[in-house]
Amino acid sequence: MELSAAYARLVLQSEVAEPAQLLEGTGLTVQAVADSEFLDAVSLARVFRNYEAYVSDSAWTARLGSLFNIAAHGALGFAALSAPTLGEALDVMGTLHPSRNTVTHAEAYPTQTHYVLAIRDCSGDEQFGRWLAEIILKIVETLVATIIGHPVGKNVVISFTHRASDDLVAAYDATVLSGADIDALSVPLAWRRLPSPLHDESIYRTNVIKCRELIARREQAGSVAYTVRNVLSNYFDAHSLGEQQAGSPPSLDNVAEFLHLTPRTLIRRLNAEDTAFKAILESLRRDYAQRLLADARLSVAEVGEILGYSDQANFGRAFKRWLGVSPASWRRQRPD
Repeated sequence: MELSAAYARLVLQSEVAEPAQLLEGTGLTVQAVADSEFLDAVSLARVFRNYEAYVSDSAWTARLGSLFNIAAHGALGFAALSAPTLGEALDVMGTLHPSRNTVTHAEAYPTQTHYVLAIRDCSGDEQFGRWLAEIILKIVETLVATIIGHPVGKNVVISFTHRASDDLVAAYDATVLSGADIDALSVPLAWRRLPSPLHDESIYRTNVIKCRELIARREQAGSVAYTVRNVLSNYFDAHSLGEQQAGSPPSLDNVAEFLHLTPRTLIRRLNAEDTAFKAILESLRRDYAQRLLADARLSVAEVGEILGYSDQANFGRAFKRWLGVSPASWRRQRPD
């Protein structure tokens, strides 16, 4: 498990102690931290413990998080900043988080009243997990404020499973709750569709693809279904940008060849994960259909072509099977 080395670089730049003191027990040098893209969780936890020994501020985690420029998170940060809406920015942080951090699990989902980005520690180090939650949720609070154009205010809720000190509560602009079931940031559900003033479709799609490629490289022994989904998602993203002429998406044989597997082996491995190539393709087509139809610049026929339907009638029948209405009707009925 590892995280972006940017966390350690910020600690070293704090000047609360000499770099050697802040790196004590890690086996790292200042140059190694500067040259590294990622650090293992054990080393970063030690850096944080060393740092805490030199600060008296119980809200140091939130202060550290506030120093992060979201763009410092590389492709993940750029994808979140350039996403079409606030909800999609939170989706990026939830689904593509492993491109920068495999120590915490993140997930974005709606409730009846809020859209939630929840995070969960996977390190097994309770104190380190608590610190990470405080830092990450401050970073996400800053992302939300950047998109809406002002401090988040008390309509946004940050919840912690542990008790937050008064100083820590004061370090956030959102309402802070202690002793919750999850560590999370929640925005009012209606905010999910707020357009981002920083949206750039090309930058967004390009960086989403980069994040998926990073995740795939770092999870070589991971889920085959996840890898197949990434390959197909990258195809649809590239065609959404007009970078390639529309056509049929990669077939099972194409993807198997890309993964250096036989089609039979790919089928068997997907079956072992209780899924199938057709199910993954169908799910992605449904998701992308809704996303692309939300873009008024694209006609229904163009959306169908991007998804690999040369016959608009076939796209219409598939969409009605997924959502119960035609693409044109769904577009008219879609809430703003």
